[in-house]
Amino acid sequence: MNINFLGPVFPTDCFTQMAFVEILNIILTSNNIMDVNKRLIGRNINPAFGSLSGHFRWSYSDNHFTLWQRMEYNSPVCFGQRIFSIHFGMLASRDRQRNNMVMN
Repeated sequence: MNINFLGPVFPTDCFTQMAFVEILNIILTSNNIMDVNKRLIGRNINPAFGSLSGHFRWSYSDNHFTLWQRMEYNSPVCFGQRIFSIHFGMLASRDRQRNNMVMN
């Protein structure tokens, strides 16, 4: 899977980078967009270093999963530039599934 980053992740606190990496891991290891949603919600219920939604805001709109960073933990204001936007089809593409089989 190719993820094109549209903006940087700013170090707004000491846990921001870990939260971002966890979101990426969830996206990369999920089989579809519903799995991504379920795992993000599950991670927010049991926070290891704060809720992911406290650091980032995401949306499911126009067949895309889009991620923005909050200006500070639990702030309603986000930085203007989105970090990335992934089409739902990319999460369930046949090439992605084939690549996972080869690595196992």
